[in-house]
Amino acid sequence: MNRDVSAADYKDEWWPQQCLHCKFYIALSGELGSDFGVCANAVAVFDGQVRFEHDGCDHHERSNMWDEDN
Repeated sequence: MNRDVSAADYKDEWWPQQCLHCKFYIALSGELGSDFGVCANAVAVFDGQVRFEHDGCDHHERSNMWDEDN
């Protein structure tokens, strides 16, 4: 995991910046897709890597798929 939620310096504001909420996160198919996906953000250090949905990075761009209006 990129951001350890048990670490003393973990910030609650990082919660919505998890990979799952990023517009560049592509969930894997099948059972693995419920927890894992690929980062497709060319400027992120994790570009092209499989990531756990609760990971995050400094290049997060929020997807609107979780907004109530969609």
